[in-house]
Amino acid sequence: MVAVKMKATWRLLSYIFTISLGGAVVGIDLGIIATTLAQQAFNDYMFPPGTKNVTSLTGAIVSMGSAGNAIGCLVNGLLLEKLGRRKTLLVSTFFTIVGSAFQTAANGVPLMIVGRFVAGVALGILNPTMPIYISELARPEERARLCGIFGLMIAIGFCLANWIGYACSFASGDVTWRLALGMQIPTAVILMGLSLFLPESPRWLAQKERYEEFDAALKRIYEDEDEEFFVRSQVEIREQIQLEGAQRSNITVGHALIEIFNRKNIRRTAMAIMVMQVGILSGSLAIQNYQSILYGSLGFKGRQVILISGCYGFMGIVGQIINFYGVSDRWPRVRTMWLGCLILAAMLSILMALSRYYGDGKDMAGARAGVAFIFLYSALYAVFFNSTLYTIAAETFPQHLRGYGTSIAALCQNITAIWMGQVTPFAFDAIHWKYYAVFIGCLVALSAFYGVFLTETNQLSLESIAGAFGDETVAVEKVVAHAHKGEENVEMEAEKVSRPVG
Repeated sequence: MVAVKMKATWRLLSYIFTISLGGAVVGIDLGIIATTLAQQAFNDYMFPPGTKNVTSLTGAIVSMGSAGNAIGCLVNGLLLEKLGRRKTLLVSTFFTIVGSAFQTAANGVPLMIVGRFVAGVALGILNPTMPIYISELARPEERARLCGIFGLMIAIGFCLANWIGYACSFASGDVTWRLALGMQIPTAVILMGLSLFLPESPRWLAQKERYEEFDAALKRIYEDEDEEFFVRSQVEIREQIQLEGAQRSNITVGHALIEIFNRKNIRRTAMAIMVMQVGILSGSLAIQNYQSILYGSLGFKGRQVILISGCYGFMGIVGQIINFYGVSDRWPRVRTMWLGCLILAAMLSILMALSRYYGDGKDMAGARAGVAFIFLYSALYAVFFNSTLYTIAAETFPQHLRGYGTSIAALCQNITAIWMGQVTPFAFDAIHWKYYAVFIGCLVALSAFYGVFLTETNQLSLESIAGAFGDETVAVEKVVAHAHKGEENVEMEAEKVSRPVG
């Protein structure tokens, strides 16, 4: 285990917390749909007596959010490349507000689906942007912990959504679900306002050869650091970007896709895709979106289901705090991934057994044990995966491919989420507790993959990670800074090497 002391300044932390507010936006969106589906007033309004294919329509409302996410991921890389990190954050937040407004004002299933889709597109852009942005601002030794703030905000947003849903269940009529859906908007508005004061990513500015802005952004972010740290960062970022040829400021989407899947980068791409897949194949999204079905299968009914969902939301916060202080940047990334898979597989195995023997609701002690293991599963997912997935995906790719590569990995995750969202309600109806076996098998297989094929990136700078994949890197062997009063001349020397770093 690596001992890590937080070195981020208050200014840098303020930037990270602002970016991470997007995590709260994502968490509220993810959580609010689960409690909305559990509201009887929502179901009475959307599915009046005589409505056919209610299960299919429910699945469509859920999965269209994932479909929108997939579309958002398709355009995310292009926006990150052309607009930069800050403007992409602003654009995605604006359309989150639009999609949330459609959902709040929905007069039927069609407009609800449109709202879910628009918000899904926005979140498909926003979600990969945040860890990329944070990774490019953070020191290498605390990159995962700072990305963990983004994960913590997702957990807080999800928890808030569950309790908003519970509080609204005491209202009457359409207010029970319209007010809950409308609560997606305030956090997004705050994020838009604060984002206007964020600095652009220095690495993106260097990639675009905007070196004066690059220097200014670097000084603004690390104003309290000593000159040696600043100069070393300046040299390493500029030299590595130039070495990789990433100074091509107008790289096309077609060229990026070819490069992402060529022989040199296919290992990176496969690794990022498989890391992101555990977010769905672990069963987390199915449990999250269909909690009402799960708790119903254990014998709980009505408002009890919404109350339990609210308590469930706290567990993600607990797990993310444990990750922040005990796992991120302390444990190797590889160990975190394979061990997390095995532990979650064990949790689901116990939950499957409890659902089998106590799913009729006649033994409340057994049903309560089932709920306890669902809660424990949620906490453990946050400990191992909640922010780790996006951290690894974002740091895997070189600068000029980071936006495109992370977006491809997120796109593949959302494609999995789409078909999983359609299949899950039917699977729970048809095979009940046996459906958990699918996720258990996936977790065991992914654990083996991570243990054998995952490349360790913990504690490495974004520039030196290329060396972990056998690429040529820049090692700053000697840096000499001459700072004279009234002068801005800085003498820098760097040596290019062709060896793995780390």
